[in-house]
Amino acid sequence: MGIYDLYIGIGQQRNLSHFANIVRIAKSDDQISPEEIEFLAKVSKKYNISNEQFRDIIKFPEKVPTIAHLDCVERIERLYDLLIMVKADHHVEDQEVFMLRRIVTGLAFPLNRVDMVVDHSIAMEMDGVTVDSFTDSILKLLKMKQF
Repeated sequence: MGIYDLYIGIGQQRNLSHFANIVRIAKSDDQISPEEIEFLAKVSKKYNISNEQFRDIIKFPEKVPTIAHLDCVERIERLYDLLIMVKADHHVEDQEVFMLRRIVTGLAFPLNRVDMVVDHSIAMEMDGVTVDSFTDSILKLLKMKQF
C-alpha cells in the first residue's frame, strides 16, 4: 500500500466518521424525517459513502468512532453539516442539541468554548449561509483568523 492509498484510507475513515455523526444527530430524536433522509443522501454522495455503508451507518451509527484529528477549519466545516442536519426538519430538539454538544466536544473544539460555539450555531439563521460565511462567523467567535 502506497502513501496515496493510506491517505485515501484515512480520508474515507474521516468521511465515514463525519457521516455517522450526522446520522447520530438525525436519530437523536428517535426518528429520521424525510428532510433529514434527503440531506443524508446528499452528504453520503459528497463523501463517497456506498449504499451498503449508508444502510449500515443508518442502522448502527455508534459502531463508527468519531475522528477528531482535523484542523480548525475542517472541524467548523463538519459543524456546518451537523447544524444543517439539526435544522433540516425545522425543529431543533433538545436531544439534537445534546448530541451536537457531544459531537462538537469529540471534534476537539476547545472544551471551554463548546457551549458558546453550539449556542451561537443554533441561534444562526442558516438559510443562504454558505460554509465559508459560517466558517468566518465561528472563527470570529473563537477569535481566530483563517489562513
